[in-house]
Amino acid sequence: MNPHSAESAPAVVVVGIHGHGATHVEAARALVATGAISLGGLVDRVFTDADRAAGDAPLFTSLDDCLAAVQADVVILSTPIHTHLELAVTALEHGADLLLEKPPVTSNDELDQLLAVAERTGGLVQVGFQSLGSRAIPEIESRVGSGEIGAVTAIEATGTWVRTVGYWTRAAWSGRRLLDGVPVVDGVVTNPLAHAVQTMLRLGGTTDRAALASIELDQYRANTIEADDTSVVRVTPRSGPIMTAALTLCAEETTDPVVTVRGERGSIRFLYTRDLVEVVVDGETVSRSATGRIGLLDDLLRARRDLRAGHAARLVSSLADASAFTAILDAVRSAPAPSVIAEHFVDWRGSGDDRRPVIPGIEAFVAAAASTASTFAELGTPWSRR
Repeated sequence: MNPHSAESAPAVVVVGIHGHGATHVEAARALVATGAISLGGLVDRVFTDADRAAGDAPLFTSLDDCLAAVQADVVILSTPIHTHLELAVTALEHGADLLLEKPPVTSNDELDQLLAVAERTGGLVQVGFQSLGSRAIPEIESRVGSGEIGAVTAIEATGTWVRTVGYWTRAAWSGRRLLDGVPVVDGVVTNPLAHAVQTMLRLGGTTDRAALASIELDQYRANTIEADDTSVVRVTPRSGPIMTAALTLCAEETTDPVVTVRGERGSIRFLYTRDLVEVVVDGETVSRSATGRIGLLDDLLRARRDLRAGHAARLVSSLADASAFTAILDAVRSAPAPSVIAEHFVDWRGSGDDRRPVIPGIEAFVAAAASTASTFAELGTPWSRR
């Protein structure tokens, strides 16, 4: 059973400290400054001179070596997707609680394995969907519950982002469906705009895969990668409205992704990267406010304290709440490779690592797909599969 140490400053270990992992190191150091935690160790395969010069935590090249030397209370994993399960199990078996970057694992089977280990060890597992820490979510749920926009008729997510060639070549696993025969499942649905998908599921009250009746995919790529960079996911739950996510990394420019709850009388738009909520009723904007959010590490530490006090530990982004999302990821994993968008439908911009594809008119196609619960193929886009 996980002891959930009663120490006032739990020891936190960060695994994968570069790239996005650097944000976890920064967040941990900020908490160290307040006395909320201690930094037990930093783990990566390679360290820079700056890493060594910081001198605020011992450095290790493997999690096993770190855990042999450090009694870690919390482990933060920000490593390649296909390494998550093995490292997460190692951390939980050590007795640590876990902040695990999204996507948590690469299949339904892996999720079930990790849930079983967490149950057996008593470890808490928070998944790195930062948007679920937004205080906008309970506000939206309250507004929907009050009937402010009438009965919910649909939920949709849109994301139009830019990613360059350099993004896809930054690591051996980037943009891969498989790496050396091992599932990676990287792509617009499962990684860059995964928050849009998970937030849509959460606002639809559908985080358990048992609640899903069907998952439909329409996936494409303009880049020279294995995975999708432009996709529609249409989810039909066993009860409740259809949920549709239309996403691309081949836009003219990066814009705010939006999750929209549509009702008979109006809509609520959630710009999750800014914690911004816009409410429209009977054609008029009645509210526009920013809510702020709780950090996922802060929330995990709060849950640990709740357990020590004998209370239930409810996480804002628990591993169990990633069940429906992982079902979508599993569908992406087992689906045929995305269709290639022919070169004459793609406008390439820039050069070198900054070179990037733009699909002309993609913003309008994304908006239309989401608002009509249609796939790109059903819309008849010029480049879609027939």
